[in-house]
Amino acid sequence: MIVVIGVGNDFRRDDAAGLEVARRVRAAAPAGVQVLEHDGEPAGLLDVWDGADIAYVVDAVRGTDGPGSVHRVEVGSDFRLHWEPRDSTHALSFGEAVALGRVLGRLPSRLVLVGVEGGDFATGQGLGPEVAAAVGAVADEIVREVGG
Repeated sequence: MIVVIGVGNDFRRDDAAGLEVARRVRAAAPAGVQVLEHDGEPAGLLDVWDGADIAYVVDAVRGTDGPGSVHRVEVGSDFRLHWEPRDSTHALSFGEAVALGRVLGRLPSRLVLVGVEGGDFATGQGLGPEVAAAVGAVADEIVREVGG
């Protein structure tokens, strides 16, 4: 089973990047690929990726490389997140969800984390142009990888 999980908030501008990736993947992915939208709460992530052979988790992050920059990490036994937990806009980070999943034996066989740097997380709707372009590229890449 392959699952793509877009994380974010539609009402915090660039924070919706993960959700938009999920929507684009859903429209183009082959049958059998499960695509979900999620608020990013780590215990909930454990539930939605449970049983997956491959899980992609896509979220907006704060970083220093500029809006639209993409950070991709494949989780392995030596996993260290390339961005700090404070870079997530959620109360707990991807790294904490992965650590919890590892301890509980609830990680997918393959877990890919993708962070799209946002620039504007203020209240409102609509992605900035750099983030929108990155969302399209990330969605296209995931669709290619899952066989769409």
